[in-house]
Amino acid sequence: MFADLRYHLVSLTAVFLALSVGMLIGGLFLNTAPTETQQRLIRRIQEDLARITAESDRNRRDFERMEQALRELTPRLVKQRLKARRIAVVQTGDDARALADTLKALRDAGAETVSVTVVTDRWLEMNDGEKQRLIHKLRTLKPNLPEDFTAVVKALANGVALYGYDQAVEILHREGLIRASGDYTLPCRYVVIVGGSSSPDSPRSAEIDRPLIRQWQAVGIEVVAVERRDCAGSHVSVYRETDIASVDCIDTALGQMALPFLFEAESAAYGVKESAERVIPSALLEAK
Repeated sequence: MFADLRYHLVSLTAVFLALSVGMLIGGLFLNTAPTETQQRLIRRIQEDLARITAESDRNRRDFERMEQALRELTPRLVKQRLKARRIAVVQTGDDARALADTLKALRDAGAETVSVTVVTDRWLEMNDGEKQRLIHKLRTLKPNLPEDFTAVVKALANGVALYGYDQAVEILHREGLIRASGDYTLPCRYVVIVGGSSSPDSPRSAEIDRPLIRQWQAVGIEVVAVERRDCAGSHVSVYRETDIASVDCIDTALGQMALPFLFEAESAAYGVKESAERVIPSALLEAK
């Protein structure tokens, strides 16, 4: 369906271009080309334009009806799917809409979202001196942390999921690297990453997602990831590289339906983008 819409939008643009070119040529050769031929050409282009516009409208209406049907079905299908699961949500991307979509999907599935952490731009903007001062603060609190920036990664990853790192989270919050809300005093086995960047050249997936995922995997935390289908910079390649399940369209009913099933799913890229390996997890098809 998404491919059909993209195809018709491209076709529509091409027709507009053809119409403009046709009119330009007609103007340039007005004295040499037969008027009747010009009129037939313009009529044909106008007819094609009307036909493709109508087809695009029908496809858009079909998609909207399907999306509405899925949205009505989703709460019943995912109800209690994540009941009694304590889940931490960490936004590594920079689109607040993706976070809202994710929290709704978790609520519909009965999850207990124990904390919501948003990684800010300051994570990427600190200079060497600021990094060293932060590392010193964290190692004063937790001497077992490394002496390089890995200390910051471990402080956040452990603070979200393990017992005894809530004060480290508070330091990161005060230093402006994260916005933090919820309970960081108890351990949590499950993490949902909310990725996707507004810029295709953003280093967020490499410098934030990848090291955090590696740290969670090292301590046995189950991690899945989501992003919006319209984000300019996808993080899916990092999710595939780190072997976690992800869905690339959390802003759609399909994505919100898939999220609660990712923890039991095979590690793969699900969704509707070209990078997707499958559309939905098989566990969703087997749900009762």
